[in-house]
Amino acid sequence: MSLTVLALLIAAGALGGFVAGLVGVGGGIIFGPVLFFVLQGIGIEDPVLTPLTLGSSLFCTLAASASGAVAQNKAGAVDWRTALTTGAIAAVAVVLMTLLVTTQPWYSKRVFQIVLGVVLLVVVARMLTKKSHGGGAITASGARRSWSALIGTGAAAGALSSAAGVGGGVVLVPAFNGPLRLPLKAAAGTSTAAIVLITAVGVAMYAVRGLAAPVPSGAVGYVHVPYALALALPAMVTARFGVSTAHRVNVKWVRWAFGLFAGIVAVRLLWNAFV
Repeated sequence: MSLTVLALLIAAGALGGFVAGLVGVGGGIIFGPVLFFVLQGIGIEDPVLTPLTLGSSLFCTLAASASGAVAQNKAGAVDWRTALTTGAIAAVAVVLMTLLVTTQPWYSKRVFQIVLGVVLLVVVARMLTKKSHGGGAITASGARRSWSALIGTGAAAGALSSAAGVGGGVVLVPAFNGPLRLPLKAAAGTSTAAIVLITAVGVAMYAVRGLAAPVPSGAVGYVHVPYALALALPAMVTARFGVSTAHRVNVKWVRWAFGLFAGIVAVRLLWNAFV
């Protein structure tokens, strides 16, 4: 790994961790695209490129989310009942989607970029146009935990997590803040906790599914450990700063910060997929 690549990964990891803590999305919206471009740049192509990107991104997201979840829990912003229930449902979807991604040749790098790009644009539009529930509160007393909402949210988050290499927070935060009626800051904290369970299952699945694949040196299955650690270690530090910032600023700035980062990443992914 060159010093230039190492510096890029460390900087991206720090940014991804901060975003993860700030808006509860796990950081995969930063980790996934960075890993994709870096791995492609060193000559890795499909059928290894896409699952290796996904597994490595989930590893980084797991580290950032675990750090952020500790801070969110200390701030009292985690509704554990919702986080564990949704996370468990999502874990099942992760297993099923990982089996599909690692066995179907049509799930190529182009499909990966389109899937992640479109989902991000949809979520950005929703987050920036929909009024949030609960303002800056972190109480979960008014939550609506219907089984239909929990199952739908968990299944969508898990499928997206495995297919796009993100923690699922791009689904969880709007769903928790919308149908489940958690205040935005509590939605972000609860999302961060749920992502820990979701990504742990995802990392295990991609590592096992790639054990027989022709992966590069340093990779454990479809998890490129050196690159993932270069992103994950700084992310674990900055995720805590993101959490503390989220609880100090006005709730609308949390929403706009999410929209800005996700929008930039979406445009870049779609541009590379179609041009």
